[in-house]
Amino acid sequence: MLAQNTHAGSGNPIDLVEDIARVRDWTYARDDPHTITAELQGNWGDTSVCAAWHARTAIVQIAAACRLPVPLDGQDALREMLIYANDILSMGHFCFDRDAGALCFRHAVPLRGASASRELFEDVLHAATGGLDQFYPAFQHALWGGKPPAKAVAAAMIHPMGEA
Repeated sequence: MLAQNTHAGSGNPIDLVEDIARVRDWTYARDDPHTITAELQGNWGDTSVCAAWHARTAIVQIAAACRLPVPLDGQDALREMLIYANDILSMGHFCFDRDAGALCFRHAVPLRGASASRELFEDVLHAATGGLDQFYPAFQHALWGGKPPAKAVAAAMIHPMGEA
């Protein structure tokens, strides 16, 4: 039987995120005891991940981001893409950071009265990095390829089997 690696209420759950980053060979840094940032190679480019523990509110915020150039006339398509993509997600949400020019996936993990586990953070980190990998081409098709956002998101939901 596999032992679950849990971190009880008064501890620092960022230690679990650091362990995941170490095992996955991500380049990471602990900016302070409650924050970790990591860099990894996503399917479409460099991806940054940040996790921050807010002890007072017992919430861990996780964000993953990758650069997404947006053409000057692409603001409407970007907003529409965010709406369609967020409607499909089962956890977290996409947003666009204009200052950084980055597509971001964000999720908050409330831990008040609960224990954090490595499995919990693996699932959230997988949703964050996997969500960027899955939806990035759809954003590109809508912003640069002129594909209607609804069709671009529908195409992102197709999961091919096997290899060509």
